[in-house]
Amino acid sequence: MRVLVILNSLELGGTQINAVDFARTMRGRGIESTLVGPRESGGGPSLLDYAAAQVVEVREYDPAHGVMAQARQLHRMADELSADLVHVYGMWGAARPAYWGPARFGRRPWAQTVYEMSVTSVVHRNMPLVVGTEYLVEELEHRPGRTILVSPPVDLGADSPEVPGAEAFRAEHDLGEGPLLGIVSRLEPRLKGTALAVAIDSMRVLSATGATLFVVGSGEAEGSLRRLAEAVNDIVGRPAVRMLGALADPRPAYAAADIVLGMGGSAARALAFGRPLIVQGEAGWSCLFDEGTARMLARSSYWSPERPERPVEDLVKIAEPLIADRERRVALGALGRDFAVDRFGLDAMSERMAQFYAHSVDAYGLREWLLDLPREGRRLAERVGRRMRPRVPEEVTT
Repeated sequence: MRVLVILNSLELGGTQINAVDFARTMRGRGIESTLVGPRESGGGPSLLDYAAAQVVEVREYDPAHGVMAQARQLHRMADELSADLVHVYGMWGAARPAYWGPARFGRRPWAQTVYEMSVTSVVHRNMPLVVGTEYLVEELEHRPGRTILVSPPVDLGADSPEVPGAEAFRAEHDLGEGPLLGIVSRLEPRLKGTALAVAIDSMRVLSATGATLFVVGSGEAEGSLRRLAEAVNDIVGRPAVRMLGALADPRPAYAAADIVLGMGGSAARALAFGRPLIVQGEAGWSCLFDEGTARMLARSSYWSPERPERPVEDLVKIAEPLIADRERRVALGALGRDFAVDRFGLDAMSERMAQFYAHSVDAYGLREWLLDLPREGRRLAERVGRRMRPRVPEEVTT
């Protein structure tokens, strides 16, 4: 089977890394994936670096302007590859061009992965859909197209407590000998920004334990978070927060951390590394992964929309005793590793994805395409209506 995989970004993000891991692993199942994504303009490590290390080719392209122009562009790509299936990652980006391009009139089946925490009305209803959060499968029970859960996978061999480099990572970044709190994340204002700011702000108190927080990643919120980190460091009188930038291979960072703070795919990788985990939600909520919370946190993909009244105090209350109790950290790390092995190993998730591909090729045709056409018509009518709406002249003042 040949699959054209369309990524909405070539930044170093969890969803993009998942796509590369799936492509590499499913070769052994007779599936050849060609990954394409919009050309990156910024510097620093990108998905291309990660993919090269995995011996997976990712092709850059310059998306054409407009849905129909991009649709023709993707149609040509699919034809050149003789693709049996088109797989779109993410809610924003190439979904509509895929519908109007390679999948037009159902001539080539397509599927979509949404690893976001909600599925909005922009997502078509009749093509096969992958989600990464258990509660979304329940919410989408009556969706006409097939919806399945494929958890964001973790390579349990590459991401394990045996990964070397922890001491070298500490030494390279001059992180000292004290307890390390670690975050590996895209530094984005949406979903991530508040949680990251809460973690940095908590070091006003947690620095007294001798702990240091390091943050690995880059993104639009990097500048504001660096300024916050500098302010905290000035207050506590030492570099208690270290902003380390993006790393093409963040595994030594996970290995070096005594405690990991995170959400989504990053949280799952922390469990695979056998590290105690404090899950963060997008509005600053925090929860310790332990015997009583494991299933609940997995169901929501290690994330929450809750808005706590005192997020910094909540995080300090969880982290402070954990920093002081090494035996508890070891026990929670072992619990997390066992949980990872049972729930989201890359081999098991790749087998589920391969079965999903086989089903999708037969499950999408002209009928399914036509069922989504009225929805596309409404979107087009709304767009035309906005363009034709008369402009109200601005009030002239003297």
